[in-house]
Amino acid sequence: MSKALLEELPTSHWRVCTLKRAVLVLFVLQTTSYVLLIRYSKTRLTGSSAPPYLSTVTVLLGEVFKLLACLVMVARAAGGVAPMLQLLRAEVPSTDTLKCAVPAVAYTIQSNLMFVALANLDAPTFQVIYQTRTLFTALFSRLFLGRQLTPLLWLALLLLTAGASLASEARGGARGGAQGESSVLGLSAVLAAAVLSSGASVYFELVLKTPQTSAAAAAAGLWLRNIQLGIFATPLAAAAVLAHDSERVRRHGLLVGFDGLVWLVALNLGVGGLLVAATMKYADNILKCFATALAVLSGTLLSVPLFGFELTRAFALGASCTVGATALYSLGHEGKRPAQPAEHEQELQKEPLCTVSCKTQGR
Repeated sequence: MSKALLEELPTSHWRVCTLKRAVLVLFVLQTTSYVLLIRYSKTRLTGSSAPPYLSTVTVLLGEVFKLLACLVMVARAAGGVAPMLQLLRAEVPSTDTLKCAVPAVAYTIQSNLMFVALANLDAPTFQVIYQTRTLFTALFSRLFLGRQLTPLLWLALLLLTAGASLASEARGGARGGAQGESSVLGLSAVLAAAVLSSGASVYFELVLKTPQTSAAAAAAGLWLRNIQLGIFATPLAAAAVLAHDSERVRRHGLLVGFDGLVWLVALNLGVGGLLVAATMKYADNILKCFATALAVLSGTLLSVPLFGFELTRAFALGASCTVGATALYSLGHEGKRPAQPAEHEQELQKEPLCTVSCKTQGR
């Protein structure tokens, strides 16, 4: 190893550690703000005669933002706009693109269900119940990928189920609630969103195991996969607007109820998945679990002054079980992985930022 490389290693290690911390902080902020922003945007006009914004339109704009961001990243990886267009002409008309239609449908429905859930549930309850996607992901992975679950992982899943049950019972027995809210509808929506998110993620993992057909496609990585997803997800989101809100669009316009806050929600929805991609790239599973736990706790604490959330003992116990189960599952899953080579941190700086873009926390 050369002297110059030896001198560069401490600096490289410091850069990687700094990048990990920065990405994790941004991940916590984005995950927490995503839930709180949607909840606030859905409840602030309760009792007002002003027409609310359309959730389906917000999902559509989020898809457009994400697709544009992925195009920029593919152009960067390919070396310019012209190489990007050449790559898309070669890769988009393929069977791999058709395979992305299934998760695109699931993700589009899931994104709309998130708005339904947060219109009927407080933010802490949503965050805790939505962690059941870990349980569904494990079950789908066992069924469709043949993965074995160790006793530690089964214990974590049982603890997660108990925590989610306690939190949902605490919410169901809570008194009051904003006018027009339905706990049953909210819990059904968040559970359905968790099932769709986990099922689509497992299916998408099967798609990702297909090797790329060219070096350029491999360099573009999962940004290219997300474009293939967006090719279906964007028109599906537009179809949801027409199917569900066409009359309101004709009466009030596409951007009815939009202001700075709603635009922020749409932007958060669009770029949130890209931030999750950065988290999965530059942080290991344990650090991501720690960040997720912080997001749940921070969302709960902020909901007390923002929304008057009452922290009951049952909910506190359920949230603690859920956070503990997430950490336990992460430790058990991490222990099954082979050891990383010593050069792993240097490779982080060489490889393009390519990983699964999870839709808000949904993908």
